[in-house]
Amino acid sequence: MKRVPHPIASRVLLALAISALAACASSLRETRIDSVERRLIMPEGSARYEMAAHQAFAYPAPRDNASPVFPADYPVRELAPTTLCVSFVVDERGEPTQVSPLVQEGCAPAEQFALLRDAMLAAVSGWRFEPAMFCDYPDAATRDRDWNGHGCAGTTVEARVVPVSLAYAFTFSLRNGKGEVAAAKR
Repeated sequence: MKRVPHPIASRVLLALAISALAACASSLRETRIDSVERRLIMPEGSARYEMAAHQAFAYPAPRDNASPVFPADYPVRELAPTTLCVSFVVDERGEPTQVSPLVQEGCAPAEQFALLRDAMLAAVSGWRFEPAMFCDYPDAATRDRDWNGHGCAGTTVEARVVPVSLAYAFTFSLRNGKGEVAAAKR
C-alpha cells in the first residue's frame, strides 16, 4: 500500500522549513565580520643609530604581541579599510613608552576614529619586547664571525641595551554579512 502525504502535514512541514530558512537568512544578515591587520612602518623623518664596522644592532624582538581587538560596540555596521598608525619607544626594559597616534601620509586622522584609536593605543601599551641592543665587538672580523643577526653573540661582545622608536599601521575594517576582508599593504 502506497502512503500519500496528508495535505495539512505537508503544509506544516513546508512552513517549518521556510521559517528555519528565514531564521538562517536573518542570522546571516546579523553576522559581523571584522578585521585588524598590522604592519611595521618607518615614521617619516625618523632618526637612525649610526654603526661602526665593529658594531651590530639587535632589533627589538616582539613577545607574542596581539593586534588590537575591533571594538564590539562600534556604532556603524560597515567600515571600509581604515588605517590608523601609532608610534612609540621601546625602552631599555622592552616596554612601550610615549605611545601616541602617528600623523603621516597613509594614516587616517585618529581623532575621527576614537574607538579604534583607543583600541590601538591600549593594545600597543600592553606589548612587550626583548629590548634592542648595540653589540660592540673588538673588530669587524670578530663581528662577522660571531654575530648571529638576532642578538649579541660571542664571548668578546659587549652588549648595550638602547631605546628604539617604532611605528605600526593597523588597518581596521568591518563588513556585515559574508565578508572578504582585504588588507592594504604598503
